[in-house]
Amino acid sequence: MIRLLVLLFALGGVALAQVAQDERAKTQAEAEAGDVEAAFMLGRMYRDGVGGAQDEAEARVWLKQAADAGHVRASVLLGLMLMAGQGGDADFPAARPYLLYAAAAGDEDGLYAMGLQFMEAPPKVSAPEPATAIFWFRQAAAKGSIDAVYKLGFMSLRGIGTPADAGEAYRWLLKAAEAGDPQAQIIVATMLNEGQGVEKNPRAALVWYYRAKANGMVDDDLEVELLKQVTEDEAKAAKSEADALPGGG
Repeated sequence: MIRLLVLLFALGGVALAQVAQDERAKTQAEAEAGDVEAAFMLGRMYRDGVGGAQDEAEARVWLKQAADAGHVRASVLLGLMLMAGQGGDADFPAARPYLLYAAAAGDEDGLYAMGLQFMEAPPKVSAPEPATAIFWFRQAAAKGSIDAVYKLGFMSLRGIGTPADAGEAYRWLLKAAEAGDPQAQIIVATMLNEGQGVEKNPRAALVWYYRAKANGMVDDDLEVELLKQVTEDEAKAAKSEADALPGGG
């Protein structure tokens, strides 16, 4: 795939499409000859429509071939597709062994997806086990998963699987907000405005609100409330600060 990416940056239009098609054909031949990495890459190509038509069902076939041969990333992608019902029926139980394998290998996404296994499985499959989900989210967060960091903050805020702790929630959510998560940013803004888990600070709240707004999260009522509590100069400074930091405009 590295050779493909280099060419894709260098070419455009018809030439780019032809290179992608040629690469897919070559990758398919390698996968059919038993190359595990090629099977993984071919699955991604079918999943994303690179070098030809998108075919999620065919993507599952090649990702399964690679995953069954021990390919960690293929195990993650196959597990996620099975959970989401991409390329076939959603099947949480079938996804679990693949995700567990990836999680055992320390894969960040595999660890996070294992948390989702215990939080988002359909009721007919299993009841939610939020405390177990937290176990997996903590491991994913330790590997750098911002999605997991956000989940830990939200669950701590709501008391899901753990006693509600606004201070703990704020620490997790602030970390996710600083990494650019817009949902975390607007929750942090709200917590700062309300003094929930942190000292009340409308100006700091406005900074986080503007950062969230730049990322598509809008709450008109919150914005009006915050603007009532700061001066015009403070509001301008907050906007400039938000725009200058990661996750801003």
